[in-house]
Amino acid sequence: MTRPSFERLAQVRAQLLDQGFPAAAPECAGVAGLFLPWAGRRLTEAGGIYWVGAATEGDYGAEREQSFEACHERAARLCDRGPHAQAHTPLWLFLDGLTRELLGGSYDTTAERWGWSNLLKIGWSAGAPEGWPAELVERQQAACAAALREELAALRGSLVFVGSQDDFGILGEALGGMPDWHGEQDEAAGIWWFRDEASGNLIVHGCHPRAARRSHFSETAIERTVLLARNLLPHLA
Repeated sequence: MTRPSFERLAQVRAQLLDQGFPAAAPECAGVAGLFLPWAGRRLTEAGGIYWVGAATEGDYGAEREQSFEACHERAARLCDRGPHAQAHTPLWLFLDGLTRELLGGSYDTTAERWGWSNLLKIGWSAGAPEGWPAELVERQQAACAAALREELAALRGSLVFVGSQDDFGILGEALGGMPDWHGEQDEAAGIWWFRDEASGNLIVHGCHPRAARRSHFSETAIERTVLLARNLLPHLA
């Protein structure tokens, strides 16, 4: 994400706070810290995996500094500092399954070739995104779509996995309109996909790993995604 895109999101967050939305605190649900995507140093040159979730969880540093540098460091601590306390959660287990099959190692040993983003860059500290205040989601849609469009434009020959069934009006706009998703044969895995010919990226849209695990098709989703990537992105292996 460029600084102008970050500043646009920071402005939206500041406006939400100015208009009466509380900042998240231990005793109060509210607006979380601003999320800045992270990418490994070789992702853009060598291709890899770009994980796009729905949003961060909890307060995500809401009471800490919200500068570009501070937000980048917050994401980097989760992504490129080795194993961490979240490694056992469905999201990180899912990402780990993809990196082991496609990049040849666990998420912590292949960090230079994957990246992490979210559809919603401004979170709410409680509940699932589907239940967040409508204005919080609506006010950031345009800025989040522009930021995601910018992120995807930097990728070539990569697997982009969007792990959220609800795209909150962001994914389609970021892609310039809804593409012709292929999914007729993938219902058991809960995924849809298409290959962007201009960039060579394989875009796979599925459920959040937590929902996939509850419905007992998380492993199937990983297997099907890996098969698609090996067929359409053979250079990843």
